[in-house]
Amino acid sequence: MTPERPPNFLFLFPDQWRWDWLGCEESPYGKVPVQTPNIDQLASEGVRFSGCRSNSPVCAPARACLTLGARYSNCQVPSNGFCTPVDRPNLFRTLQQAGYHTATCGKSDLFKPMKEPTQTGYLPVMEALGFSDGIDHRGKGDAISRARRGVDEPYTLMLRERGHLQTHLDDHPQQALGRAAYPTPLPRDCYTDDFCGQNAVTLLERTPEGQPWCLWVNFPGPHDPYDPPAEQLSRYEGVEFPAAINPSEEVPAYRNARVDRLHYAACCSNIDDWVGRIIDAVEKRGDRENTIIIFASDHGEMLGDHGRWTKSIWYEASIRVPLIMAGPGIQAGPHTATPVELIDIAATILDLAGQSVPENWDAKPLTPTLRDPNLPHRDYAVSQLNGWRCVTNNEWKYVERQEEGSLLYHLIDDPEETRNVIEDYPEQAGELARVMEQDNPWMIQPPAQ
Repeated sequence: MTPERPPNFLFLFPDQWRWDWLGCEESPYGKVPVQTPNIDQLASEGVRFSGCRSNSPVCAPARACLTLGARYSNCQVPSNGFCTPVDRPNLFRTLQQAGYHTATCGKSDLFKPMKEPTQTGYLPVMEALGFSDGIDHRGKGDAISRARRGVDEPYTLMLRERGHLQTHLDDHPQQALGRAAYPTPLPRDCYTDDFCGQNAVTLLERTPEGQPWCLWVNFPGPHDPYDPPAEQLSRYEGVEFPAAINPSEEVPAYRNARVDRLHYAACCSNIDDWVGRIIDAVEKRGDRENTIIIFASDHGEMLGDHGRWTKSIWYEASIRVPLIMAGPGIQAGPHTATPVELIDIAATILDLAGQSVPENWDAKPLTPTLRDPNLPHRDYAVSQLNGWRCVTNNEWKYVERQEEGSLLYHLIDDPEETRNVIEDYPEQAGELARVMEQDNPWMIQPPAQ
C-alpha cells in the first residue's frame, strides 16, 4: 500500500449479528458452537475487537451514526422512521470525492422510510449520499410488506421473475402462524442473503479497474425471522447451544430460544459462506493484497436472554457487535477488548484512505490500535436509544432510563447483567454519570419526516 495506491475497502455488514456468535469468539456465557470458518480465517489474518458497541441498537440509527461518524445524540435519526441526512459530510461521499468508486448492496437502511420504488436498486438519494453504484434492496420485513402492496424492488422483482414470489409471501411468518424459526422454501439462489452476496460479486465485476474502491455489503440476515436454507440447518444436527440467560417463562408462543438459536446460527453460517465467496471475487480481481476487509454488524440479538428477542435495549447481547479488520498494514491474529464504538469504523476507513477525519465527528480512528493492538483505543463506549442511554468501560456499565431508575452492572463479576449494584457503588455510578452527561447527552428529537 503506497500513497499512490490507496487501499480498497470491502465492508461486510450483516444485520443483527450478535457479538459472540462467531467460532473465533470467546464468550463469558459459554463457547457458542456456530460454524463461521471464513470469518474465523479473517480474524486470524487481522485484529479482532471484542469490545465494540453499537451507538444505537436499531437498524437506521446505527447505520446513520456509522455513516455520519456521529453518536446517537447528534445523528438526527432517532428511529427507523427517519432517513440519514444528505447535507452532512459522510463516509461514502468523502471517499467518493477522494477518487474512490463507492458501491453498496443489500439493505443499507440509510433511507428506510422512503416509499419511492426502484427496480434497479439505485435511487437518486444514493447518489446524494455518495454512492457511485449500488443494488440496494429491502430487508426481510420491508420487502414483504412492499410486495404485498404491489411495489417492486430488486429482491421481490427477482422472485416474481423466477416464479417464487407467492411462495415467499405465503411462507413469511406472522405472529398468528406461531413461529419465527423455520427453513426457507426458496431455492438457495433465491434466498435474500444469497441474493445480496450475488449482487456483491456483480458490483465487484463492474467496478472500474485502476481506481480505488469501497464496497459496503449489507446482508439482510441473520435478522429474524430465522429462516435459513435447509442445507445450512443440516450442519447443526445434534448441536446444542448455550441456554438463554435469565430466561422468562412468559414469552410469545412463536418464540423458542433453543430452536431460534439453532436457526440463527444456520443463518450466520450461510452468510459466512458468502464472506468466503466475496473474498474470492476480490482475489479474482487481483485486489486482495491491497484490500482492507472489515466485518461488523449494526447491532446484536437478544435470542431469549432476559426474556427478550431482537435488539433495542442496553444489554450486551443487544449493543455489542463483532468487529474484525484485516489487510495491508494490519497485524495478523491479535485480539483486543479495548472499548470501541461502531462509528469508529468510519473514521478508520478515512484515515487508512489518507483522508482527514472531520473535526466535528465523534468517531475516532482505530489505526494506532490496528498497528499495535496493545494500545488502548477509548476509555469507554456509549450507546443510546429513545428513553435510555448507557456508558461502559468493559468493567462497569452505567444505564440511565428516563422513565425508571438508573442501573449499574459490574461486567466482570456479572457478565450476564442480572444484578444492579448501583446502591453498593455510588461513587462509581456518579463518575460514569458525569462521563455520560458530557459525551452522551440526550438526543433532541428532530421533527418527524
